[in-house]
Amino acid sequence: MASTTLRQLSKIPIKYPLSFGITISTAKTSFSDLLVQKVVEQREEIDWRRNAAFATFGCFYLGGVQYALYVPIFGRIFPNAASFAAKSLKDKVKDVKGMAACLGQVFLDQMVHHPLFYFPAFYCTKEIVVSNNPDFGRVLREYRANMMEDLLALWKIWVPSTLVNFA
Repeated sequence: MASTTLRQLSKIPIKYPLSFGITISTAKTSFSDLLVQKVVEQREEIDWRRNAAFATFGCFYLGGVQYALYVPIFGRIFPNAASFAAKSLKDKVKDVKGMAACLGQVFLDQMVHHPLFYFPAFYCTKEIVVSNNPDFGRVLREYRANMMEDLLALWKIWVPSTLVNFA
């Protein structure tokens, strides 16, 4: 009974990848903020507007936009990525074109996608949800002022992570 249920549940992401990604991204982003508010910041009261900003960003950007970027767009730009990812480490090391494509994915993700789309979208989403009178000019100036700090923090974790992920 339990194995049948697990087997049926495991088919959901395959059958409905976009819906599954949106649901998981919304839930994990909201939960992560709740965890930070209660455990790290030790708040007595949850800031639900802030949590809504994270959940909204998780839903639309992480679940929707990034799905479109990583699945159909990267799939077209790097058509052999899936076959490279399926290879053993021994075979990957011999595949110079595959390694170059992997580095290309990391470059586009970290040096183009995140600085030009991800962070501006995050700052603007936060502004829409949290502010009573959104000011996108101010928000983009804030991003510009924080850009190097944000990107360096991102790259410390995500350049190595995406190298592994895309490989």
